[in-house]
Amino acid sequence: MKHFSPQLALPGARMAWLSGVGALASRLYVYLSGFLAIFLMAASISPARFGEYSIYQSVMEVALVVGTLGSSLLFSRNAATVPPGVTRGDVVRTLAIGLPLAAMLATVILAVQHMPVGDAPFLLVIATLAVFAFNSLRLSFSRGLGHAGLLNLETGIRSTILVAGVGLCVAVRFELGVAHLLLINLFAVVVVRLAIGLPGNGAAPPAGRAALGLASQAGATMYSLLMFLLRKSDLLIVAYFMPLGYVGAFKIAFLLAEAPSQFVQAFLVTKTPAMLETDAHNFSAEKLRLAKYSFLLGCGLFVGLAALISVAAPLLKLGNEARSIFLCIAPYFLLRTYTIHHEMVLSLKTSMGSLGRWALLEVALRLASYVAVAAMFPGKPHYVFFIACATDLALYETRMRLHLGFFPLLRLLARRQAS
Repeated sequence: MKHFSPQLALPGARMAWLSGVGALASRLYVYLSGFLAIFLMAASISPARFGEYSIYQSVMEVALVVGTLGSSLLFSRNAATVPPGVTRGDVVRTLAIGLPLAAMLATVILAVQHMPVGDAPFLLVIATLAVFAFNSLRLSFSRGLGHAGLLNLETGIRSTILVAGVGLCVAVRFELGVAHLLLINLFAVVVVRLAIGLPGNGAAPPAGRAALGLASQAGATMYSLLMFLLRKSDLLIVAYFMPLGYVGAFKIAFLLAEAPSQFVQAFLVTKTPAMLETDAHNFSAEKLRLAKYSFLLGCGLFVGLAALISVAAPLLKLGNEARSIFLCIAPYFLLRTYTIHHEMVLSLKTSMGSLGRWALLEVALRLASYVAVAAMFPGKPHYVFFIACATDLALYETRMRLHLGFFPLLRLLARRQAS
């Protein structure tokens, strides 16, 4: 029986393997610090306040997409072109157009959620968004120049500062409010902004007039919004018709369940060159091996996280509800660790128009699923992930058949029968 072992004899292979380990280590730090921050807040403040804070965080995430005009990918792609495809003019123009739109979007979402607009938390969200949007563009530009270290770590840095701030308040018995948490977040993004200026993060965009086309930025904005709706909007949807206590529990469960696929994705990003070489003619069993071991990595992480939520549940005000939600949504996110390799191949090999149409179809199915679940199972919106597990698998298999000529699941079953 032949055992798998990493092949490191090829030139550069050892460096590629080390970069993969480095990516996993950075994501481990990011998620451990993130989990600690979430658990510390959930244990220190009331469920209603934690749910309110979670809504503000989700609003900031979607507003960031508009604030940057979805241009993070464009900044990375064009950073190293000759002549420069991104300039300081692009940064200024993007923020000048995007930030007012983002502020209006945040206002609308908060009004729909029956949250106050114009008070201290709202102003802190807008201030944080302005710094966050600049950071996102600059880190994307640095990534295009080959400097991705701070990009991989900045979420962990922000979480560490949040842990320190909350921990200090708890130690001195200061009663934390939502505005205090948002103020700590603002301080954290300012620290990241200062770190961006360090020499190790690469040069800033060169001076000059804007080089990116507004049409390309508009297309990037729409695609990024669709992907946000598909991957990140669930908390905002459930917050519309569920109490804040449930929103906080959903936040904890979602963060834990999503982590394995995020880990796998961080590892697979280091394998981008191999994915770019993949097409319908050379998608052999050798190339499927990477998908296989990525899925096994995800399974191992799920076991650890299931143990974590089981141990942590009794210690949190929202723990038991978060654990029950986690168990319901875990199958969907376990499926994500199975599909993510091929999804990344498709994103690299198919046109933006095709990606947008499939994303629009997935969003429509997800929203329809929420309507059905809300009607059939009031108070259990997380049941939507049972439907999403089936629909996402069907769409994924269909896309692979149309673009690469085979159904991955049928191919896997056929190989098992042959062996």
